[in-house]
Amino acid sequence: MSDRVRRLGTALGTALAAAAMLASGLPFAVPASAAPASTDPVSVTLESLEPHDVRPDSTVKVTAVLRNTSAQSTGPLTVRLRRGSVLGTRGELQLADTDTPTTGVFSGPPQELAAGLGPGRSQQVRYSTTVAALGLSGPRLRLGVYPIALTVQSTDDTEVGRLSTLLPYLPAGIAGTKVTLLWPLLDRPHRLTGAPPGKPEVFTDDQLARSVLPGGRLYRLLNAAVAVTGKVRLTLVVDPETIEALSRMTAPTGYRVMTSAKTTVAGTGGAAATAWLAKLRAIAPKHLLVATPYADPDLVALERGGDASLGQFQTPDLDETARVLGVQPSTKVSWPPDGQLTDTALDGVVAQGATAVVLDPTALQRGADDEGGRTPSGVSPLPALSGQATALVSDPVVERLLARGGVPSAGGPRLAEQRLLAELAMITAEAPNDSRTIVLAPPRRWDPSAGYAGAIAADVGRIPWLTEVDALQAAGGTKPVDRGPLVYPADARRHEISGAQVSTLGTIQAEVDDFRSALDNEDAREVLGPYGDAVRRAGSSAWRGSAAAGQAYVTALLKQIDGLRSGVTMSSSATGDYTLASSDSPLLITLDNRLTVPVSVRIKLTTPAGFEVRDAGVQQIPAGGKRTVKVLASVQRTGMFTVKGQATTPDGGALGNETTLSVRSTAYGGLALGITGLAFLVLVAAVVVRLVRRVRARGATSPVGAGGPADRRLP
Repeated sequence: MSDRVRRLGTALGTALAAAAMLASGLPFAVPASAAPASTDPVSVTLESLEPHDVRPDSTVKVTAVLRNTSAQSTGPLTVRLRRGSVLGTRGELQLADTDTPTTGVFSGPPQELAAGLGPGRSQQVRYSTTVAALGLSGPRLRLGVYPIALTVQSTDDTEVGRLSTLLPYLPAGIAGTKVTLLWPLLDRPHRLTGAPPGKPEVFTDDQLARSVLPGGRLYRLLNAAVAVTGKVRLTLVVDPETIEALSRMTAPTGYRVMTSAKTTVAGTGGAAATAWLAKLRAIAPKHLLVATPYADPDLVALERGGDASLGQFQTPDLDETARVLGVQPSTKVSWPPDGQLTDTALDGVVAQGATAVVLDPTALQRGADDEGGRTPSGVSPLPALSGQATALVSDPVVERLLARGGVPSAGGPRLAEQRLLAELAMITAEAPNDSRTIVLAPPRRWDPSAGYAGAIAADVGRIPWLTEVDALQAAGGTKPVDRGPLVYPADARRHEISGAQVSTLGTIQAEVDDFRSALDNEDAREVLGPYGDAVRRAGSSAWRGSAAAGQAYVTALLKQIDGLRSGVTMSSSATGDYTLASSDSPLLITLDNRLTVPVSVRIKLTTPAGFEVRDAGVQQIPAGGKRTVKVLASVQRTGMFTVKGQATTPDGGALGNETTLSVRSTAYGGLALGITGLAFLVLVAAVVVRLVRRVRARGATSPVGAGGPADRRLP
């Protein structure tokens, strides 16, 4: 008895704390598993639980697998279904995930397993009992969620195994809850620049083929959507880049896959891609088909890095998606990565026509509960500078439960499904006569366990207290609840693709744009066209959480465009040395184009003082050819000169490697000739002066001998 009192006290305290957290708008954590890890010697895995909607005349049927995990035989066992007291709030419901409620209020009849289980042995058990036996009938029965447990006991009534879950009870005739279920058929980029038209597309790996093969992630998601088509209207979210990639895989030429040895091999997913696209084409008209911009971009990171245009819709992408799927995808619904947007990014989204924006609850300023303590509708006003939109706000607990459904658990996927149903039932029970809208937004690249996705989609259509609506219907069909202005949480930035990746992406874009000036329009479309799509793939939100993979992608893309630009080079003479015999001798420069298209090139020479060159203008080099260009040079002195040479695009971007030229000049420049000429004139003038003096000297008297008058007397 003391243990029960302790557990009730703990439950009350935690429930009050949970209720306070919900009222304040703080997220309440949902644990990774549906119940504490069991140490019982018999494990219990749920395979089926019916009905999904309990009525007073229902028979509850449970199918489970019992497994003896111990090294000892269990002896005879008894199985029965038990239930506890109703849980009245979402806080109590979430508390039940970590502190299993007692289930001793009612129990169904015992079912004997006389033979028991040997060590390591398993046995399937089918158990059934009436709703009346569980006390789930009568006028005083409270609507809500009831804890139940399938218990396994030994002959001495010791519990050796237990499977706990939750059973919603909502009577007929209530208004119910509208549910918008986003169905993401999204993947990550698997191509760099692909291949020119008419040639097989080149993929970096064959993971997309594995995803659409039977058992693959996209295969399972699409099959679940196919199963509910005609019963449930889903909001299918597709990426034009993924649809394009799958379409290229189906081409008659096939596709190629790169290997670790930098070679390519034939891809093997053509047939699987064809079948997958055919299924999607068949169901797309019966659901709301929504497209992301090409490659599902990281809108905020691109806007922050000055590349917001890479995240915008482009008509050719949408038209190609419509051609492949037979339905024009809608751009009126935006689902930004992680449900977060800055005000600037929101303005861009609304300016492109979005009227509904799917957001995380932390993206709006105010809390998650309305004044009545109930879970508010997920529809909120969302004003932007470029127009008015409506926010479709997911529920944090429901969001985490959806994500948890992709993780294998001991209880099985049916147990995860039942837990989500219980949460939706509790939301409905808060205000059974007030229809609200709840947005189910699973992880962007959802990978649910087998059976879970299909079960959730089916539940939305078969549970009477749930009504499915697509995203546009939700945005226009429920009175919005004002949750305050848009905010961008402080920790949201750390989830963006890295600044280094965005910076490298900008470098690639600049190099592509610069190289475009070297090609004519038709050749630019052929050679550089694939790089436009590759740059957009580099900004995909798929690289969130995979910084190393994203950086490796942009590094490989940068290396590829650098390799293309290196196909045009400048070279000098065989020795790299030039001798100029006159002051205006030309330099002979060779331009080499190893590309398959003609390229327009400039020659850039960096010269020292006393050495000047004239611009040779734009030179066109034929595809696969060479051209020798005379660059006129002017020297002012003799000696050795070191000249740096570089081939560039017409816009000035470097092509190939820089070349060093050694130039020897044996010619006199103009200044040297001037000095020499002046010296010659001075010399000529000096000679003339001396000649004049000699001529004058010949016309004078004979010279008088040396000595005084006395020396000239006779003896």
